[in-house]
Amino acid sequence: MLTVDRIKEKIDMRSLPKPAMVIDSEIILDKYRQLSALIDGVELFYSVKTNPHGEILELLKKAGSGFEVASPQELKQVIDMGVPPEKIISGNTFKMPEMIAEAYSYGVNYFAFDSIMEIEKIARYAPGSDVCLRVVVPNDGSDWPLSSKFGVPVPEALELLIYAAEKGLNPNGLTFHVGSQCLNPFSWSNALVAISEVYYMAKSSNIKIDVINLGGGFPSRLTKDIPEIGQIRNYINKTIREKFSGEKLKYYIEPGRGLVGEAALFIASVIAATPRGSENWVVLDIGVYNGLLEAVADIEYHIVSDKQLNGFAGESDLIPYTVGGPTCDSWDTIVKGCKLPKKLSYGDIIYILNTGAYTNSEATCFNGFEAPAIHMA
Repeated sequence: MLTVDRIKEKIDMRSLPKPAMVIDSEIILDKYRQLSALIDGVELFYSVKTNPHGEILELLKKAGSGFEVASPQELKQVIDMGVPPEKIISGNTFKMPEMIAEAYSYGVNYFAFDSIMEIEKIARYAPGSDVCLRVVVPNDGSDWPLSSKFGVPVPEALELLIYAAEKGLNPNGLTFHVGSQCLNPFSWSNALVAISEVYYMAKSSNIKIDVINLGGGFPSRLTKDIPEIGQIRNYINKTIREKFSGEKLKYYIEPGRGLVGEAALFIASVIAATPRGSENWVVLDIGVYNGLLEAVADIEYHIVSDKQLNGFAGESDLIPYTVGGPTCDSWDTIVKGCKLPKKLSYGDIIYILNTGAYTNSEATCFNGFEAPAIHMA
């Protein structure tokens, strides 16, 4: 878990203009090493949408990572970085036609699909490409299930694989997603069992599957306990031995939150603290619109005052607050019931931990409040 003390050793956080994001590159590289050992020979493709900060991408590129892109802008970003086409895949099953064409012209040869229309788009703009079918799997234990929007049920999978082949594509992959922030280490095993059904149906129909992509969903530590990567790895490899023994397959993963989520923190400051009816409110210079949008989806961040960390406020000095952001919108509420010191003053420093994922990438400039500046440590 990222600690404030660790960051303080690398950078003078108090001197930074607030609000600010600080990213610890060592944590990203450590997570990259752990996830790269998930399966023997696994290829890792970082999900760029999670945090597209250029220095993160360069760091991962040097480490050997590939990249999963879901938009024309993300595609251009990694191409401009000089990422080779074999290190780029697109797992989005609702791709813009111009993105498909641009990726194809660059030499990208991996596109996910889960519908007839997507097959027809890829066949038109990227003829002969390798395509990977996204299959619906259980999302039990996920904070944000994704199975209602993406993927096809197992019984419908073979029909789409056959249609892709008929359109001149090479349907050589299967992919799935257990849901974002998955806290159930069995979920990947359950998904692989479902995928194995499709794999053997395809094999019996002379469709050769070469790649199984386990997608993302690897969790980041927030306020709940999460399974360790080693625990997830054990369940995955046990299921692979049971279901795919003797099969020659390549395995991909597309981590996002589990790779960068714990590698950053926000440094915010108090701009107001006041009672409102039965609640005590504290307003920060960062909020839902300029960095913490997932708070409206009930994500809970670990929020702590600098006074607590420096011993100026013990447990008996804390009271529950509703924490809000700076905009003129009551929807800009980060959390309720957050324990912070009774005596908060204008300018007091507040740390919001484990904010490397889906923060700056989802930020807006609503009401004129921009996303915090980013600093690498």
